[in-house]
Amino acid sequence: MEYTSKFNLIDGVPDLEQIEEWAEEYYNGLVSMMKPLWGLADINDVLKSMAGIPFDKLVTDELAGESATLINLAIDQVKQIGTREIEYIKAYMV
Repeated sequence: MEYTSKFNLIDGVPDLEQIEEWAEEYYNGLVSMMKPLWGLADINDVLKSMAGIPFDKLVTDELAGESATLINLAIDQVKQIGTREIEYIKAYMV
């Protein structure tokens, strides 16, 4: 069975906007599963937990069959979102 990519290529290059949209949806899906647990925890434990999410493995597994270039772009996007969220929460702790 032939693999069909979830992403479009524009002149052989992954569509970055599409990857960014996928990364946002993927990250939000992961976080929505964790929110009920995080709501019961100390905020510092939540931040530590968020920082420890193995995005490399999770995204690689989710995008199995995609090119290494595309997977790495998606990993970078998801990590950027995670870092942004952690910094956002920390800003409210001051």
